[in-house]
Amino acid sequence: MVTRSAVVQDFFFAPGGAEEVAIALADLLPGSEVVTSFMDPVYRPRLSGHAIRTWPLQRLLGATERYRSFLPLYPLWFGGMDLRDRDLVVSSSSAFAKAVRTRKGATHIAYIHAPMRYAWDLEGYLFGSSVSLPTRIGARTLRPWLRRWDRATSQRPDVLVANSSVVATRIRRFWGREARVIHPPVPLDEIALSTRDDGYLLVAARMLAYRQLDVAVAAANILGRDLVLVGSGPQERALRSIAGAHVRFVPMAARAHLRDLMAGCHAYLVPGEEDFGMAPVEAMAAGKPVVALAAGGALETVIDGVTGVHVASSDPATFAAGIERLDSLKLDPAVIRAHALTFAPSVFRSKMRALFAELGVDPTLYVGPDAA
Repeated sequence: MVTRSAVVQDFFFAPGGAEEVAIALADLLPGSEVVTSFMDPVYRPRLSGHAIRTWPLQRLLGATERYRSFLPLYPLWFGGMDLRDRDLVVSSSSAFAKAVRTRKGATHIAYIHAPMRYAWDLEGYLFGSSVSLPTRIGARTLRPWLRRWDRATSQRPDVLVANSSVVATRIRRFWGREARVIHPPVPLDEIALSTRDDGYLLVAARMLAYRQLDVAVAAANILGRDLVLVGSGPQERALRSIAGAHVRFVPMAARAHLRDLMAGCHAYLVPGEEDFGMAPVEAMAAGKPVVALAAGGALETVIDGVTGVHVASSDPATFAAGIERLDSLKLDPAVIRAHALTFAPSVFRSKMRALFAELGVDPTLYVGPDAA
């Protein structure tokens, strides 16, 4: 019997919001096939009950940390993926997954985390990064083609869903299409309101240049404040080179460890523009305020003066002033947590089920409204 639905995700590798969305979508579509490129084995238990299709490079190389090095091959794999035997396809796409081929009469919903950053914000992606010169030259050479490909394949899905209003605006600007906004499911169920405050500032993110983690480090240096950086990535060496003794680096932690770090922090920092940003919402679920650049998803997730502070620019001195402003406010942890819960998985599931019903998707393909 042919599986009638599929969930498509760019890759399952470093822990991130796109991977969480894809898993939530698979949970909504029992028995669906999950189609991707590279997949770290740690994700397979969370997708039990689903057939998983990876690309040939996974079988040849395994789950390599060099997965970003294969940029020219991803459009070929996803663009040629034939899913015309499926009645429903839901893709979770930061770049490539939206490009799969479906048949007329089927439904393809593309959940868009961002239009392809390599195509539309390459210089921001490369700025200050440790990417090698040959890779930079190759990316800049490919950019015009990637833009054409990204725009052309954005027309394939029947419906576009953006993870935030700022992403919906980019979709309109770059692709000429409208997208409805459904915020991603932030895993809040195991996060409790915390009364601890061990004084340190916290960031948990992939260490990529566009996230501007150097701003958080520089601001902590200015203030002489303890900062914990959780994660790994190509910018780690550069960040360590500018970090003072009060900055502590923690490898990407297990969820239980990360929850404990959030429970003990004084505040969570978002120094760069995020398309949405799940981690700050998780911190708010623990009652922790957020100091965030006033851009991107933080404009929707952080309420200035209520759940945290917006900072006008990513200048380290300005960001440090934002941290000091936070210290002058008396914010209610219970109010912060209540706001975070508006982004809970149950809200995401409800809105996706409503979209399926609106589009006339066969109810036997997805988990109904009475499911947990």
